[in-house]
Amino acid sequence: MNNEASGTGEPPRGHGERILYLDDEESLVFLVTRMLKHLGYKPLGFTKPADALAAFRDDPKKFSLVLSDLSMPGSSGMDFARDVLSASPGMPVVICSGCVDPADVKRATLIGVRSVIQKPSTVEELGHLVGNLLKEIKAG
Repeated sequence: MNNEASGTGEPPRGHGERILYLDDEESLVFLVTRMLKHLGYKPLGFTKPADALAAFRDDPKKFSLVLSDLSMPGSSGMDFARDVLSASPGMPVVICSGCVDPADVKRATLIGVRSVIQKPSTVEELGHLVGNLLKEIKAG
């Protein structure tokens, strides 16, 4: 499990991969989806887990990656990840947190989450994180 974005220099560009992003903070959803779009991805952002899950279940195959905040009111990123993975086993799910706890990493691993990472704080970190994860997924 990765705990932080790796890479230096210019982040890799996306090729239109659709990414679902969930965070309860509206300003972060706005910012992160703009950053992902700028990097060449097609992000779909949500502030409510139920809305994100409904969109995901509508057509799971259209998504290449799911990014979710860990702590949200009324639901956790772990619950959301479990629901996503039950709808589409093998979907790459990444949980982002301001504070990565080893117990959360262990729980996430047990339910099939790909990574638990520190929330990226710059466009470059986010670009490297997403680019490297998609590269790993494609390499199998």
